[in-house]
Amino acid sequence: MPLDRTKTLVIQSHQTPLPYDWLKPCLQSVQNWAIKNNYEYLFLGDEIFSRVPTNLLEKTQHQRVIATDLARLLALQHYLKQEFTTVIWCDADFLIFDPDNFNIPDTSYAVGREVWVQIDKHNNLKAFRKVHNAFMMFREENSFLDFYTETAEKLLSLNTGSMPDQFI
Repeated sequence: MPLDRTKTLVIQSHQTPLPYDWLKPCLQSVQNWAIKNNYEYLFLGDEIFSRVPTNLLEKTQHQRVIATDLARLLALQHYLKQEFTTVIWCDADFLIFDPDNFNIPDTSYAVGREVWVQIDKHNNLKAFRKVHNAFMMFREENSFLDFYTETAEKLLSLNTGSMPDQFI
């Protein structure tokens, strides 16, 4: 039987057991959205780190966020090359509050956008608009995922200093 090469996979990951109860409705919202759209859903625990090279895991042992950023890219890459034509990543704290209007774009890839609000040096709130990897989507024909993954691995390998959590 030939593979169905039109399948979409949604992946989420977190350590288990979940450290906070408020994560459960976030995870459930993404799983329900995946089911509603006939997408496959996969939750990964610490096994997500199995594809990260040992030297990079060791280098990021005190910065689990950085290791997780690379692990998600490697997982997306793996499943896209296996049996899925589209792979989607949603962080464990990603909440879909309007599933009927949350649609993936008709593009070869997409990354999330966040608005980060913090207090500036004058004690005023300032909003920063940036790309973010809490949501990512890649299709077979994308040109970005392999570049992003290779660049992340290279930067981690070459870095000899401290790294901010947003390094990748």
